[in-house]
Amino acid sequence: MNLYPYLSKLLPLLILPPGFVLIASFCALLLLVKGRRKAAIGLLSLALSTLWVCSMPLVANALYGRLENNFPPLPLADIPAAECIVLLGGTVEPALFPRVDIDFNEAIDRVYKTAQLYRAGKAQVVIVAAGNQPWSEPGPAEAELLGELLREWEVPEPALRLDGHSRDTHENALNAKPLIEAAHCSRPLLVTSAAHMPRAVATFLALGIEVFPVSTDVQATRGSAFTVFDFLPDAHALLMTSDAMREWLGQQVYEWKGWN
Repeated sequence: MNLYPYLSKLLPLLILPPGFVLIASFCALLLLVKGRRKAAIGLLSLALSTLWVCSMPLVANALYGRLENNFPPLPLADIPAAECIVLLGGTVEPALFPRVDIDFNEAIDRVYKTAQLYRAGKAQVVIVAAGNQPWSEPGPAEAELLGELLREWEVPEPALRLDGHSRDTHENALNAKPLIEAAHCSRPLLVTSAAHMPRAVATFLALGIEVFPVSTDVQATRGSAFTVFDFLPDAHALLMTSDAMREWLGQQVYEWKGWN
């Protein structure tokens, strides 16, 4: 049994801000029970300070922006033509009860961009690398769901090549490689979220596949000036901070495993 998918999902929870705050708060409670009031207050203060800082839009945009700035999005006219497009998954959930349709998350921009590229004549083959996690409910692979959506967005069936077995970025690249080679695609257009693009580009390059990055799903935005709201806790900002830290951890793990 391959434990990596489970460990890669569970272990970061201990390090990311929500998990750290919960663990620190629990430890503070234990210290308080043991009569170590001063230490308990100090640890609880650290936990609450961490939660506040990580929930600030100013911090979230700075951390997430550092990932996204490596490969900023480009206008359609600046994207060259290629033999194929490679779309990475992580964008939809199946139509489980009580849903009657597939459910989109913010990364759905990837799928729309892929359809846009195809309709603009940027490539004639679309490779979709998107499988389900081992703990997912039984059902069609995400690649099949994305293929259905792409067909609705005017990408014809003959243009699609579906890989429904990939569970992470490394497997995306590994499973897409023979499909890329079969399409005689020398430099595919790689479509994924801007924050995920650095790890994705490095992973494909490690397998000898040079790609042209087409970034989407940009989350970090900057207004003309800071306001008081940039310093106040915000649930979405906490999610962005956590996602940025998770992606950074993913980069470190991939370097350690020699995957990029």
